[in-house]
Amino acid sequence: MGDHYVVVDFQVEESLQDAALEMIAGYVDSFLSRQPGFKRSTLHKGKDGCSIVHYAQWQSEEHFLAAGAKAQDHPDLPRLRQFNPRGRGFISWRTFEA
Repeated sequence: MGDHYVVVDFQVEESLQDAALEMIAGYVDSFLSRQPGFKRSTLHKGKDGCSIVHYAQWQSEEHFLAAGAKAQDHPDLPRLRQFNPRGRGFISWRTFEA
């Protein structure tokens, strides 16, 4: 079983994008990145001013699910939900190099 990738889209009001980025980054830095199986992630700021994408790589889906179960009790979770997160899981199918 290979790495598990998670992509989460957030939709925010344009006036809240920077604040949402800071809040999501704080959550990833202080909690998510410290969970077993976390490998790396990137937070993307949409050029449209109202979208955010968080891309994370985990050692396995099991590691991700365990972190997600712990996250249910995290105090930042209710505030993060206001940004309408929509997450999807992926596995690598093919890689392309330059």
